[in-house]
Amino acid sequence: MHRSLAARFAVAFALILGFALNASAQSQAEFKRELKAMQILYKEPGLMEVTVKSMRGMMMLTGNTATDAQSKKAEEIIQTMRGVKEVRNRIRVGKVDDCTNVKDDELMAKVEKEIANDEELTQARRKVDISIKDRNVVLKGSLKDYSQAGSLVYLVKRVPCFNSMNFDELEY
Repeated sequence: MHRSLAARFAVAFALILGFALNASAQSQAEFKRELKAMQILYKEPGLMEVTVKSMRGMMMLTGNTATDAQSKKAEEIIQTMRGVKEVRNRIRVGKVDDCTNVKDDELMAKVEKEIANDEELTQARRKVDISIKDRNVVLKGSLKDYSQAGSLVYLVKRVPCFNSMNFDELEY
């Protein structure tokens, strides 16, 4: 009877471990898909307030844009991505913050402050060049993996008033 119980426990443990590893691999793939979507999407002016969530080939778009054309552009961009089966556009169209008077050096100070609050990114900061011109941010350099790159992209995105973000030259 002990063997039967031990065998059942071993099978149950193996199944749970298998599901956990599969879920982990799937969540990594979904995160990478989201990062790729942001890489494409945030190059477009006015789409920095859009958030992308990937779930088994379906991409959910939320956030805000100033115009319906920007919302439709975001949806079109995501629909062209490889592996995307469906796009759900939940972007709200309407008033967004007026950032016309925000200066680039103010934005840089906010980004640096955010990085200073993240120990891992603080250590990686010397490997990354961040430049801002006309509220458009460019990230260049090298980070250890896609997770660290995603953390940096999300951190920059949290700082309001960026017009666009390009991280094509950010290696991870």
